[in-house]
Amino acid sequence: MISGRPRHGVFPVPGELEEDVYTVRAAYGALEASDERAAARFMDREVEWVHPAVTHLPFDGTVRGVPAVVRAAFRKNEDGTGPRVSAETFLEFGDGVLVAGRFIGDHGVEDPFLHECSVRAGRIERIREYPA
Repeated sequence: MISGRPRHGVFPVPGELEEDVYTVRAAYGALEASDERAAARFMDREVEWVHPAVTHLPFDGTVRGVPAVVRAAFRKNEDGTGPRVSAETFLEFGDGVLVAGRFIGDHGVEDPFLHECSVRAGRIERIREYPA
């Protein structure tokens, strides 16, 4: 694995996309296993979660820091309970990875999600959610 390599120009350097998707898959895999501590190893300490539906309100829709992002982006309560994360599709692109999946709640209730994960230096630095 190539770690922490800076970008050169507009396009990712060879191997960078593979590193980004590895990072995002590992983080979501840890969340699927309900291991928030392991997921945090793949996130920047000041990771941001941006929810575009509230960006026009006085609250800008941005949450910062691993514990807050895990609660907001992955709908976990402070005690770690909440719906199960099921990430199904990972599509790499120039600045990160798109993740499509479902939140699976009690009684099999499912809610789809689409996240854009920006990765820098081998860590997720921003997760932006889009209506799915």
